[in-house]
Amino acid sequence: MREGKPDPAIAVFLAALFVASAVPLINGADGEEPVTQLSNGFTATHLADAPGRFEPVLYSHNGVFAFGFLRVGSASLDLAVVHLPSSFPLWRATPDRVADWSRPATLSFDSRLVLTVPRVGELWSTLNVVGDTVALLNSSDLVIRLFNGRGTPWRSFENPSDTLVLGQNFTMSSPPLISKNRRFSLRFAKTYMALYMEFYGGSKRPMYWQYTAREAQPENATQPPVYGRLDSRGFFGFYLLGGDQSVDMLAFDTFVRNLTGAFRRMTLDDDGNLRAYYWTEGSKAWTSDYKAISGPCELPTSCGAYGLCVPGGAPRCQCLINSTAPIAPQCRAEESTDLCGGGGGQLFDVVRRNRVSLAYKEQLPFETYKTAAECEQSCAASCSCWGAVYNGGSGYCYLVDFPVETVVYEADDRKVGYFKIRKARQHSAAGRGMSPGVTAAVVVASLVLASLAVAGAYVGWQRWLRQRRAGGVGMEQELTPGHYRDLKSMDSPNNSFKT
Repeated sequence: MREGKPDPAIAVFLAALFVASAVPLINGADGEEPVTQLSNGFTATHLADAPGRFEPVLYSHNGVFAFGFLRVGSASLDLAVVHLPSSFPLWRATPDRVADWSRPATLSFDSRLVLTVPRVGELWSTLNVVGDTVALLNSSDLVIRLFNGRGTPWRSFENPSDTLVLGQNFTMSSPPLISKNRRFSLRFAKTYMALYMEFYGGSKRPMYWQYTAREAQPENATQPPVYGRLDSRGFFGFYLLGGDQSVDMLAFDTFVRNLTGAFRRMTLDDDGNLRAYYWTEGSKAWTSDYKAISGPCELPTSCGAYGLCVPGGAPRCQCLINSTAPIAPQCRAEESTDLCGGGGGQLFDVVRRNRVSLAYKEQLPFETYKTAAECEQSCAASCSCWGAVYNGGSGYCYLVDFPVETVVYEADDRKVGYFKIRKARQHSAAGRGMSPGVTAAVVVASLVLASLAVAGAYVGWQRWLRQRRAGGVGMEQELTPGHYRDLKSMDSPNNSFKT
């Protein structure tokens, strides 16, 4: 399987650079040497609406990698380390606030790397770091170093984005891999690594895939935790922290072929699958070498929110709510908040379906009940529960305490599902429980009262005008003590008038 080909425009541009020189130049017209180190005081500016998709400012000595401004999508700006032959970003800064490609931006180095945008301020930086130089190693590791080899206070290998490369350690203390769409993450625990869905900004994180190192001993409290590393021989190895004692390995397709000389990466893709790829000299696209989840219906969001995936030779998607409705672009919009808001919870509709299950149900909390009705009731009573899947054969009730994503069809009538669907918020009288007839009566009465008020005001104004023309009372005379007595006699605890 091959990944989609990179943008042809990028490939042509980068190919031209490689033909012109074995090592790309920042300013080829002036014949300058490639910049392989940044020193304190360095500043580079991204020009608004620059024509290219990547503006390199720093190169590795082998000319395979570059660091600079990257256009993400159609209009966003990021900092990235790019694999030049494929134009693939191996590392990205991913600022919390998205920068606009159409606006100027500045990258500076003064003990730390900082990305700033005029009138916006600092978007990203290497926090709490003091260094002397910046370099991009031949491994693609972007590092901040101290003079005289006194240390490396910051490196991109210790701050991954969505990709791991050869020789990069991934540990319990490492930041997680986060997919580009920020919906999935890969995290390490003491004896295993796992994939998670990210909901509510990361506050809810259900697991959907797990791999435990076979020789790790979770019951051994003195055993060091496990870490992982991608190996050039075609596997992802598991080792005990503090050394290289192997406790397991995930072998890729090319492991038995003894393929050497390939550059490898492992990426958490936007569909939630963890895949390994390799690139060899002369390649035109990355070749897929491993995937954690093999079947499309086993992916957590393959058919989107409230989608039903029907496995088979050519898996197909239906809508869980209405199986005859078209799936494109999706059955329901993705949910971003739970059902517990608004005091006692929010209103919802219910969908019940037979012959459904969840591909990752083993990773979910479950309870045991004798009937599907009991399982359903346990979810219905909780505003944090979005659905439940019951297996009549085992009595297991799997609770879905996160927004419903793709469920899987299984030809077993004992497997039933119960799913909540948020009702659209209504602010009208009808939304507060009033019937259409009552609502119409209220509207008509309101219009009549408003008309009477306008008519009364007009009559009063005409009367005052006639009195004024006849030399009647003025404004001061209208504010008589009688009016104050009327106000004081009102049954209001907030009345501040005194006699």
